Amino acid sequence: MAHFRIDNLGELARQLQFTPQDARLAQITAAEELLHSIDPLKAYPYDFIVHRITGYRPKQFKPDLLTGLALQHDLGILIEQVSDTLTLKAAQLPEPVLDIADVTERFNVTSKTIQRWRRRGLPARRFIFADGKRRVGFLLSSVERFFSGHKEQVVRGMNFSQVGDDERDQILRRARRLATMCHCCTHEIARRIARKMNRSPLTIQHTIRKHDQENPNAAIFPHAASELREEERSQILSGYRRGIALRSLAKRVCRNTSAVYRVILEERLARLNRRKIKFIDDTLYHGEGAAEAMQAIAGQEDLTAGRAARASEEARVPRDLPPYLQELYRTPLLTPARERALFLEFNYRKYQFVTARRKLEPQFLRARDLDLLEGHLRRSTETKNAILRANLRLVVSIARKHLRPGLSLMELISDGNMTLMRAVEGFDIHRGHRFSTYATLALMKGFARSVPQMLSERRGTGYAQDDQLSQLPDRRVVSHADRFADREEVSRLLSHLTDRERMVLLAQYGLEEQPDPAGVAQELGLSRQQMRQIEKTAMAKLRLATGVAAE
Repeated sequence: MAHFRIDNLGELARQLQFTPQDARLAQITAAEELLHSIDPLKAYPYDFIVHRITGYRPKQFKPDLLTGLALQHDLGILIEQVSDTLTLKAAQLPEPVLDIADVTERFNVTSKTIQRWRRRGLPARRFIFADGKRRVGFLLSSVERFFSGHKEQVVRGMNFSQVGDDERDQILRRARRLATMCHCCTHEIARRIARKMNRSPLTIQHTIRKHDQENPNAAIFPHAASELREEERSQILSGYRRGIALRSLAKRVCRNTSAVYRVILEERLARLNRRKIKFIDDTLYHGEGAAEAMQAIAGQEDLTAGRAARASEEARVPRDLPPYLQELYRTPLLTPARERALFLEFNYRKYQFVTARRKLEPQFLRARDLDLLEGHLRRSTETKNAILRANLRLVVSIARKHLRPGLSLMELISDGNMTLMRAVEGFDIHRGHRFSTYATLALMKGFARSVPQMLSERRGTGYAQDDQLSQLPDRRVVSHADRFADREEVSRLLSHLTDRERMVLLAQYGLEEQPDPAGVAQELGLSRQQMRQIEKTAMAKLRLATGVAAE
């Protein structure tokens, strides 16, 4: 069974399995009703989803917005999983229940088409049918309602056997020419005719195979080229990566350029499908003119603040760093407005990629479709790199404070850069923090784990001199002064917090020897929501204190 894309809905599905049977059946019906109303291009609050299914508001408020695309997928899984815990007998329901075979026969579609409809919002439950077996089924009312709301998709899928005589003759004529003159394989023949005649490739294959069965002496597919073998596909892809021209590859494997071109497109699509892309949603992405709005936001910049920041860069560059690290300090810092714009654009590009990938029809795949997908990824990477460049000095600054005998500064910087990249992916501008605050805590937590591990590895691989040197007093006055200043600065900032706020913040970010967040919550008698609220208040106080210090 498929996995949930939204963890909260997976947890909700597990909770629903323990409700009374009558309530569970009502919740499944409510979930189906909700699934029919979901717009894949909109975003919905988690509280709204829970209330529509259960009739209750969650005790803990979760401000997350869930995309309609992911909701369509996960609500279908939720309905199927929860219905599997009930003994729903198809014969005892007040309306007809169709299994997959019934739907394919009644509506002239293939089982593959039904699976595609399920991913796009056709609800399916698990029923016990007359033969005593439990399998997937569809309420007739749900099928009809889905059809009324997705007429374009349904019409495209239902043309499986609705082929007239004239159209059939045209399909056969084109197929014969592609098989005998162009030496295309059966898959390529069906795909090219389907695109030309606006038909499903399965419809084309079915029409040609039926003709071949009825007219064995005039069969078409026996004249088609054989399907590409795996070694031929590997040879094509290997040559493509080395930059060999398409025609040369076609000659090497004795195929036409269309077959080679299709292999390359399928490999590009497979590579894009393997990319796991997560984005933080925003209502701006779903409105009309979203692209223009995002472009306008991304183009905004506080020029006054930018000039002031650049004017003070030279004075802040540490003189004891190598020149290539000093250059990082000359990259202007991001203003709050610019930072927000870049993170909005970064997540918007990923949203565009996910949306476009979901709408892609693999059988009608073209290079321009893949160019569009790759363009979204490329622009998201460029935006991410802009954020990273403006914050690399932060990695250097914190890495210097964690430098220990036997460790290389560049090694710490490399480790910190990986942490910074993960922080960019997980940062949510809607929570009100500056990214530098979020990244600083992530880096401190990351170094608190990685530095002891690095030192342990040094000792375990023959660096005995590290142990001897660690016993000697460190007479570097600058290092002692730096560490003392760091401790003093941390102590000064934490002094602005109450005892409870200090305990919560240190536990949340794994600093010092505080217990884990669960232990602190139990000790203070706080819920998780209260812990998050206290953390948010503490972070606001620290940002205020940092701002006063900067002035």
